[in-house]
Amino acid sequence: MGFLNGKRALIVGLASHRSIAWGVAQAMLREGAELAFSYPNEKLGARVSKMATECGSDIVLPCDVSSDEQIDNLFTELGKHWDGLDILVHSVAFAPAEQLAGDYLECVSREGFRVAHDISSYSFAGLAKAAHPLMKGRNGALLTMSYLGAVQTIPNYNVMGIAKASLEANV
Repeated sequence: MGFLNGKRALIVGLASHRSIAWGVAQAMLREGAELAFSYPNEKLGARVSKMATECGSDIVLPCDVSSDEQIDNLFTELGKHWDGLDILVHSVAFAPAEQLAGDYLECVSREGFRVAHDISSYSFAGLAKAAHPLMKGRNGALLTMSYLGAVQTIPNYNVMGIAKASLEANV
């Protein structure tokens, strides 16, 4: 019996067996957690469903974190499966590729900056807000992933460093 026995965790951001989210899912499963997963688009839906099955889960729900409506729907649908949620895992980050190559000032754009912050930082707050009703009274946890680039300059990390610093300020 693990220390997460009886706990329910939603993992947002699983993309492949190389994802940090996959390692988190495996550790939580090993410690007894019941898992649910989301996927951002149809392209990843089948892959995430297969990995969820490997974790003994049949709860796989769509959620594009750039949409408040989809975030709200994620928790509405999750509430049809579970009466509560103990852990929210946010393992989501994205910036357009052109924002991650070369000198920061040469490649940064208003749109790239906005997208990086929306997907990589605001999504954590949006998910936490929508999860709150399912987490009330459960002594739960919100977990997100950051990177050294939030506090130190990393070549070509560019706008993602600022987005990760913003994410850390959310916690």
